Amino acid sequence: FKEFIRIVKKINPMFVVMENVPGILTMQNGQVYQEIIRQFGEISYPNTSIRILEAATYGTPQLRTRAVFIANRIGIKNPYPAEQLSRENYKSIESAIEDLKDLLPDPSINHEWTKHSKKMEARIAKVPPGGSLYDTFRDAWKRQYKGVPSMTAKENHGGVHIHYEKNRVLSARELARLQTFPDDFIFAGTMKRAYWQIGNAVPCLLAKNIALALRPSLKKHAAAT
Repeated sequence: FKEFIRIVKKINPMFVVMENVPGILTMQNGQVYQEIIRQFGEISYPNTSIRILEAATYGTPQLRTRAVFIANRIGIKNPYPAEQLSRENYKSIESAIEDLKDLLPDPSINHEWTKHSKKMEARIAKVPPGGSLYDTFRDAWKRQYKGVPSMTAKENHGGVHIHYEKNRVLSARELARLQTFPDDFIFAGTMKRAYWQIGNAVPCLLAKNIALALRPSLKKHAAAT
């Protein structure tokens, strides 16, 4: 976060938005996020707030809870987007990727995945929805449930989540769909790097709604100055 603050100090934007996992609020008994707020205050952003947002409430077909810091240097209350969808109306994983499940690998659109041996496919076939391929590595290689949003998209050394029907992991393009990237956004580099970029990204729809929440304040301040 120190590098983030260094850049903010140099650019001096009207608003600042920073995203991280909710665990940042409890790191070192809360000292980390308190230090972030303190350092924002030192560079003329005394009004910093934090709210936990769930990406699925903004149309993302993925459960992805994130801590969103917003700060401003114009002395107003930080706006956050209102929730759009209730849990019973969340978009399901298949609403985003069903059309890709039988498509052959196509690197030109990032629709490629870790190659599995027949032995590995047989092992994956035994993993039930919600289950993991590994007892000691349960943060990935999980079979997705159908009919609900995907679990949090991530990339762990090639061990992304298992498709809800196919005996393979999700492709990079499928993962990008779950992060609400448009299909014409092509990730450069190797498949591994594409996985890494997508898994660490902020869902586009979440970012868009945060930006839209800030826009009225930006326009009002611009008009006043």
